[in-house]
Amino acid sequence: MIRIAALNASSAVEDDPEGTLKSHKSQTKEAQEAEAFALYHQALDLQKHDLFEESAKAYHELLETHLLREAVASGDEREGLKHPGLMLKYSTYKNLAQLAAQRDNIETAMEFYLEAVLLDSTDVNLWYKIGHVALRLTRLPLARHAFEEGLACNPDHWPCLDNLITVLYTLSDYTTCLYFICKALEKDNSYSKGLVIKEKIFEEQPCLRKDSLRMFLKGDLPVCDVPVSASETQTILEEALELRRKRQALMARKNEPDLKLAQPISLFTWKSLGESLMATYLHLTTCEPPRPSLGKQIDLLEYQDLDQHLESQANVAPVSVLHPSPVSSNPLVPLTEPLLTYTPLTPNFPSLTVLESVNSAGEEDARGIT
Repeated sequence: MIRIAALNASSAVEDDPEGTLKSHKSQTKEAQEAEAFALYHQALDLQKHDLFEESAKAYHELLETHLLREAVASGDEREGLKHPGLMLKYSTYKNLAQLAAQRDNIETAMEFYLEAVLLDSTDVNLWYKIGHVALRLTRLPLARHAFEEGLACNPDHWPCLDNLITVLYTLSDYTTCLYFICKALEKDNSYSKGLVIKEKIFEEQPCLRKDSLRMFLKGDLPVCDVPVSASETQTILEEALELRRKRQALMARKNEPDLKLAQPISLFTWKSLGESLMATYLHLTTCEPPRPSLGKQIDLLEYQDLDQHLESQANVAPVSVLHPSPVSSNPLVPLTEPLLTYTPLTPNFPSLTVLESVNSAGEEDARGIT
């Protein structure tokens, strides 16, 4: 019986090789998932005990596992993170970002947060964290996008709404800022930041008070605003103005020296100037990188004093003038330019006397005929 059973089992395996392969793959996948989840919990435990280096190393090892490397997002947000590998990868990127932020490595934290949001863009908390990190980096357009996406996920997420109002005022997008202030006051009519920034916008651009009146009346907001203390008003405005100053400082151009002409201007003629500019352009567009900007000024201070520059040119390359000797037997005879004759192109019409004689002859012939 045992021998027959063994033969039957062997024949069954040979009769269904595809089923055996599927079973083997299923066992392999389950083993990969078990290994990946075990490594994830190990990294999470290290993170809870503030072992940042060990925890980050374990997370990076987890990203290199076969399960996570083959986990690719489908691009359809409705499917979500159904694949176990996608769930682990998403959580791993968020935890790595949190570790980097705790160590003030803000750039790295932003990179990991952006990797996570590529896998799942429906998490309002993730968008808020991206916006918060973007504020620390003074990347205000990215912060605006993150807070707007967070409100698209959850319109009632107050931290996204509160920070978005500050960012919009800092970016001077007053119309959109008033729109979200109206949304915030509908939820809380004593919202101090909204009241302060609204009046500040009306102070800077008075025309917006009339243009936005219908929007605020439509929201059924109270006519009389709740008073806000001077200290709180100063704090709210200073937060936004400080962000604006930081952004302006980052966008300020560095003081760089002006460009030099690659070919000096030899003569004060349009031709010489054009040749010098063409030579300079050719040099700037073919030199080794990093190449300077073509929008920079060209230093022409050495050509400011025209007389001095001409004198220096004369000293460098004097020009000799030959005069004829008075005792020379062959004096120089000046050449005279040929005179150009002008022939008018106006046709010769008959004179008035000729016309009168012709007319008189015609009249006599007519009298003779009659």
